[in-house]
Amino acid sequence: MLKFLFACIGILCTINSYAGINEHKLTLKESKPYVNAASKAYFYIDPTNEVDFAKISSPTFTKFTPWKNSSNVSFEYGQSTYWVRVDIENEKKSMKPDWLVEVNYAPLDFVDYYVVKDGQLIDHVATGDHVSFNHRPIQHHNYVFPLQVEGTGVTSMYFKVKTDGSVKIPMRLYRPWKFAEINSKYEIGFGLFFGILVMMAVLGLITYLPTKDISYLIFPIPIIAKILFTFSLSGHTFQFLFPNNIYLANKITPLSIGIWMVGVSTFNLFFLRTRKLSPIAHKLNFGGLAIGVIAVFGALFLPYYTAIQIVTGTSIPFTMLSLGVGIVSYLKGNRFSGYYIASFSIYLTALLLFVGRMKGVVPDNLITSRILEYGDVIMVTLLFTALSKKYAIYREEKNIAINKMLQMEADAKATLELKVKERTLELQNATAELEEQKEELETQATQLASKNEEIMAQTEKLQSLNNAMNEKNDELEQQNEEIAAQRDMVEQKNIQIEKTTKNLRDSINYAKRIQSAILPAGETLNKVWEEYFLMYRPKDVVSGDFYWTYENERENKSILIVADCTGHGVPGAMMSMIGDGFLQQIVKLRGVTSPARILLEMNSCLHHMLQLDESTSIRDSMDMGVLVWDKNNQKVHFAGAHTPLVFVQNNNIYHLKGERLSLGSSDKKLNIKEHIIPLNTSTCFYLFSDGYQDQFGGENDRKISSKRLRELILMVSSKPMAQQKSALENFYETWVNANNNSSVKQIDDILLMGVKIKP
Repeated sequence: MLKFLFACIGILCTINSYAGINEHKLTLKESKPYVNAASKAYFYIDPTNEVDFAKISSPTFTKFTPWKNSSNVSFEYGQSTYWVRVDIENEKKSMKPDWLVEVNYAPLDFVDYYVVKDGQLIDHVATGDHVSFNHRPIQHHNYVFPLQVEGTGVTSMYFKVKTDGSVKIPMRLYRPWKFAEINSKYEIGFGLFFGILVMMAVLGLITYLPTKDISYLIFPIPIIAKILFTFSLSGHTFQFLFPNNIYLANKITPLSIGIWMVGVSTFNLFFLRTRKLSPIAHKLNFGGLAIGVIAVFGALFLPYYTAIQIVTGTSIPFTMLSLGVGIVSYLKGNRFSGYYIASFSIYLTALLLFVGRMKGVVPDNLITSRILEYGDVIMVTLLFTALSKKYAIYREEKNIAINKMLQMEADAKATLELKVKERTLELQNATAELEEQKEELETQATQLASKNEEIMAQTEKLQSLNNAMNEKNDELEQQNEEIAAQRDMVEQKNIQIEKTTKNLRDSINYAKRIQSAILPAGETLNKVWEEYFLMYRPKDVVSGDFYWTYENERENKSILIVADCTGHGVPGAMMSMIGDGFLQQIVKLRGVTSPARILLEMNSCLHHMLQLDESTSIRDSMDMGVLVWDKNNQKVHFAGAHTPLVFVQNNNIYHLKGERLSLGSSDKKLNIKEHIIPLNTSTCFYLFSDGYQDQFGGENDRKISSKRLRELILMVSSKPMAQQKSALENFYETWVNANNNSSVKQIDDILLMGVKIKP
């Protein structure tokens, strides 16, 4: 009974483990014609090389481990057997079953491909680069297998891999049309690589014919070796050159690297002339040649596993030795060696990445999988450039030597001719000097006579100027006396002007005190309006803008008025006093609280006052905005004459334009609209004259504008009223002082009031 219990527990654990593994499935979708199967793969390493497929595919086999990396399944060098399994299912039952499976790594000795569905083996293919190429189900340089994933259920795909080199099993599933599309692009890349390297080899041979430089003749040898190595790794040599010769198809990989090393060392011997360059360079190059010979013999006579280990282990030291030879050449003054150093530095970097990818240290991706091909193309191109540069330097040095010889001959002739000319010139110069001395003596005598005449003429002129200066001195003394008299008269006039100016200033200051007295005091404003601010800046001492407020306790209404009289200064102040008087009569005495009615009454009063008769009409008027807060009904009434009302409610700004008329300009029957604003929430109201928005300034000396003022009001409306006033004043100061620190003068009176009303 106890044995039976343990057996049941073992079976349950096995089933549970197998079920857990089956959760790691690859789901195929119609929308994805290309899938990398690495992330859904399981692997098992058989170090004994004895586990067969029957045991591996058994449901009781639980040694598979999920591959926990989204990149390709890969392992370091080893001689074990590697098993990989992928469980596949369709997203939909109706999906097409046709797929292609590609293992994109050609140098694998043995690859067995199994497909299992519902516990039955439905496909098995044995291939690899130790198996004749004709055994492949699809004739391709990589391993490509057909796969049918039909209906529902899980289809399991197994790979058994055995190889003496590095183990990489990059599994990808394609729809057939997608595989053809990607494969064509892949082959184009190989074609470009092959074309560039062949072109460089042909250029080397062609250049040898005129130059007879043996370096150009040897240059194609390492290029051809590189082409064979690259195509052996990709499987192209097996497909196209040795499809039925497995021995050569496998030997060509390490053999091509050995030939490349021997070719590069021989190329260095003639290109860099290592024998004459320095003993160090020659020893380094000889060491590289020895490594290449060892690699060739190892590839020919040793097993593949040992040979590939030799070329892998010696490729990097050989490249470093070649790089050292180039550095020695550059230090010896050979400028073309800079291209040589650059070529082997880039190739060494590519080689390190390639070896790291083969060992699994560097991730396998699109760049690292082709890195050695990129390095080969750049290295060959730079080496050919170094060859061309060397030949150009040789021709340049030869031309310089020829030019030096020609120049020496020309210099000798020129020196002889110059000496003859110098002797002749010396005789001519001696004769000419005697003639010049004679002419100079005659010229000096003539100049002395002329100077004497000039001195006499200058003496007469100085005498005339002296007489004229005496006359001018007399005139200046007379003018000084006249100027002194005029100065005394100007001083008397200045005294009179100062007295007149003082009287005017005193009168204006008195007018300012009168105007200040009629404007509502701070206590009055605080009593009527709980939260408000006032920005009031007269252009002159007194202002044509004024504000007025009143609390009608009988009707429980608060009234706020902002007015802009024609002009500014004293005339504007006179009009503001008249306006205050009429408002006292209309609002306080008569009890008018309708904004529209207040404007109509004000228009009538002003018109009758200013139009005394037809011959004495005065062209003065007044703009006014009237706001009335009806506290009983929680509404605000507004009417304006050329004065708008701006208010902000629920973070939205509203703009009510006043009527297009000025008070006092007409006695016609006017129709003034009265706006009613319900108070559902706290609202900020703003009344202002046109002085703020018409002020010039800014970087381009423009007006602030009504639009910019409204934007500014909306921006500051959420702040307390005192901070709103500070923000508006700061913006104004910045605006008028923005133009190169030169303050712009205020052009008009400024009046701006804001009140916050809470229902």
